[in-house]
Amino acid sequence: MSHINTSAKNNLKEVFDTYYEALVLYANRFLSLKDECEDIVQDIFADLWEKDLTFPDDLSLKVYLYKSTRNKCYNIIKHNKVKDLYSANYIQLLEDDNLFLKQILEEEIVRQLNSIIEILPKRKKEIIKLSLRGIKNKEISEIIGIKLQTVKTLKSQSYKILREEFKELKTIINFLLFKKKKYS
Repeated sequence: MSHINTSAKNNLKEVFDTYYEALVLYANRFLSLKDECEDIVQDIFADLWEKDLTFPDDLSLKVYLYKSTRNKCYNIIKHNKVKDLYSANYIQLLEDDNLFLKQILEEEIVRQLNSIIEILPKRKKEIIKLSLRGIKNKEISEIIGIKLQTVKTLKSQSYKILREEFKELKTIINFLLFKKKKYS
């Protein structure tokens, strides 16, 4: 995704396509009803449209989206005033900024990994997806019907592509670690 130096409103479809699913999954960590999670995320995008907010870069936009999702989940749980232990634990999780940063990082890694895997050529994509499910090279070669050495070669090439694509993630990690130290 290119840098967002104009209003998010101008790039809303791109932002929506990039983050909608990840934000719903993130909200689903705290709220059990998927419909409720989807409503929250749709509200956030409606706010982006109405307020016509601007962000200097992608990272600022990501932090805004995840914080907004977290805050809306927190407000719903508080509003429901559920006193059981389950809800109390989630309120504590939502109030924990260090955990919040860790969760953003986890969600971002998963989102980026999935999007990078999707751009791999078909055979490499197949091999990486099977490998991520814990299937060994020998089994992969049997499933796909190619030589074991070919699996190893394609897997190695795929990892090289993944490492290259994940360089951008270093910036996010450094930002989150810097923010954590600054506010601790």
